[in-house]
Amino acid sequence: MIEFFKEEQLSMAKAQRKKVLLKYLLTLGVYLIYATCMMLWYWTLPYMHPQIKVIKWILYSTSVLYMIFSYVYLSIAYGRVHRYYKLCDKVLYDRKETYVGEFLRYDESMDQKDGVDCKSLIFKEWNKYKKVYFERKVLVPYEMDFPQIEQNATIRYVVQGNVLVRYEYIDVKGEQQ
Repeated sequence: MIEFFKEEQLSMAKAQRKKVLLKYLLTLGVYLIYATCMMLWYWTLPYMHPQIKVIKWILYSTSVLYMIFSYVYLSIAYGRVHRYYKLCDKVLYDRKETYVGEFLRYDESMDQKDGVDCKSLIFKEWNKYKKVYFERKVLVPYEMDFPQIEQNATIRYVVQGNVLVRYEYIDVKGEQQ
């Protein structure tokens, strides 16, 4: 079988998540040093000094700006990386299902799986209970390239939550090629 998701992707996602979090923690450290210096300056001023209002105003406004930055950074930059890491972890280590279908086409339209942008492979599958063919969307993360699959090829594929994990070509009799 051709592995589509590999351990390297999980380790790269983990390293990227750690890098993004480290950048945030560095900015947090700089902000805390800045706020501490401002508070020390405030405490050294005499009672009712005219600069007290200016220091409070600067500290309050920079604190609000830092909170806005934190919310945006953690929800967008870190959030995207963390969701992709969780998807990779789930795809590699959770329960998987195997199906056989005929590959129909690639679908570039964007779907979301657990907050991760995905594109789709469309397979035609036989439903043995309803006795009809149906189309199944198998998801591929948008950052990854589509696997090179020939049109109308019969494929045995393994998915976890409809995300492609691995696949192989088989002939019509079900034998591996």
